[in-house]
Amino acid sequence: MDLLEELIAEIISRTPVRTIVSCKSVCKRWCNIVSEPFFSRLHLSISSKMLLLHQGDAEDVDDDNDGDLAVVELDDQHHQHDIHHEPMMRFSPGLALGDYVGLIGSVNGLIYLEDSYDDSAYVCNPITQEYIRLQDSEYTRVSYLKGYYGFRLVESNQQYKIVRFYKGRFPSTEYDLGSEVYTLGTGMWRDLGHVPFHLNEHDRGHYVSGRLHWLAGELICVFDLDRELFRSMEAPPRAPGNTDHFSILGVHNHFRNLGVLKGCLCICDITLYSELFIWVKRDYGVEDSWSKKLIITPNPPLHEGINTDMVRLLKVLKDGNILMYCDQLQLFTYHPQHKTLRHHIFPEGEFLTFGAMTYVPGFISLERSFTLEGVKRWESPQVED
Repeated sequence: MDLLEELIAEIISRTPVRTIVSCKSVCKRWCNIVSEPFFSRLHLSISSKMLLLHQGDAEDVDDDNDGDLAVVELDDQHHQHDIHHEPMMRFSPGLALGDYVGLIGSVNGLIYLEDSYDDSAYVCNPITQEYIRLQDSEYTRVSYLKGYYGFRLVESNQQYKIVRFYKGRFPSTEYDLGSEVYTLGTGMWRDLGHVPFHLNEHDRGHYVSGRLHWLAGELICVFDLDRELFRSMEAPPRAPGNTDHFSILGVHNHFRNLGVLKGCLCICDITLYSELFIWVKRDYGVEDSWSKKLIITPNPPLHEGINTDMVRLLKVLKDGNILMYCDQLQLFTYHPQHKTLRHHIFPEGEFLTFGAMTYVPGFISLERSFTLEGVKRWESPQVED
């Protein structure tokens, strides 16, 4: 890339994502510039977090529809804090995801999706409209555990890895859990063998300090992405009133899950008394470093204000408000000063939100980066006016 092209790349990278997508259609030269690895690295270095939502039509929730992926802007400046309720972009990937898709993880603009309906898994870049359907392994469709995934970049070698678990036969131990790893660019799963844990239900891997983490009873299962080794970590004590599970209207719910708060590992406990306790691991390498960071007592209470199953922390805004998502299709902001909840619907009344996660848009080309995976494309995104 010559000096003029670098200057053009610098200018384009500082425009909104929707403008960059349009720039690819201006001329062949601009399209090539935006497709270069140099541009994707430049853009990621200055990009800010947004929200990625998986949505479906509220009127057709029972139909076999693909659902949409919507990108929502977060206006999180020192003088202004808002969530744009009209999506910036909306995608219809055509992957037959329906309302069973799991938004497992996102890194550098790439997202990992699991379709629990037909056991398929994808790595996608919504901005470039590219996707990879991961090849099956010998455990796929037989014994792997839905929802138990992790997806991250290994900093030491710049490899993207996916970790998932399966039910195996290990007669010498009480644990029947095994695991396998997929490195993008290799086109295959590798078996890691036995894992000495019982994982909590539908827990996704959370990334902190080069490792993925899952809840495993009163322990935390830790996976070192670089060395590909498992170990355990002590979890903090449960909040008063929090048991393994309790029943609301005859339905059993689990009310403890992992998260990441300002780069630190955290655990959310929802109690019988509608309080949300947030524990934070202050010093990652120190055993006894869990602290009770926050006790949320909203008005109305959580169990009245939302259909609580698991509350996931998404982002702490610069004004102190906390953006969260509940697995029962609700996105909300908690305001600590007033102890109130604000619900967010995107756009108002038209769609149900099946899943949500923070997301930094990126322009990494799957086709250029991972030639063994059989990269495919879907139609161009719909850019909202």
